[in-house]
Amino acid sequence: MEGPMAITRNEAAAALSDIENTQRRGMTLRGYRLGGPILMMWSLIWAAGYLTMGLAPPELWLPVWLGLDVVGVAGALLLARTGKPAAAGAPPGMTWRLLGGSLSMMVFALSVFWVMKPTDPAAAMAFPGLLIGVIYAVVGFWAAPRYAVIGALMFALTLIGYFLFQPWLAFWMAAASGALFLSGVWLWRR
Repeated sequence: MEGPMAITRNEAAAALSDIENTQRRGMTLRGYRLGGPILMMWSLIWAAGYLTMGLAPPELWLPVWLGLDVVGVAGALLLARTGKPAAAGAPPGMTWRLLGGSLSMMVFALSVFWVMKPTDPAAAMAFPGLLIGVIYAVVGFWAAPRYAVIGALMFALTLIGYFLFQPWLAFWMAAASGALFLSGVWLWRR
């Protein structure tokens, strides 16, 4: 009969590190699965908002976007709760974090428009795409690498539209929201 198996300190540390890495990877993948449908929903909201900007007079843009943002935040909260983030390993209070983050972004964007008072409609149209692009990139660099790819894509599509298709930027951005939808599918299916 063999004696008890002894492992060294280094082997134990390596095993614990492997377990921690596996748990972190599992949480990231569950986060992608939860975030995918939310991103798909927001892509549809963006398409509706940008189509409105292309078809309606500028005085309707703000009320339409505010209404769409309220629908988007409510939908994201509903999808996050339906996805049971706590059971998926998300930290407690995720709903409040999502709500607080969304409201912070909305207040920031409105404040920038209020302070900067853009006179060029194309600049006003490009700003949300750039803002979301950088936010996703930061999230990707800190926690979930696929968001960095999505952020870079959104940033690039916004700049391409701004510099090459400015007369049709609203329609370009509505079409570019299709890339967000596909990105949501990519997150959700992986």
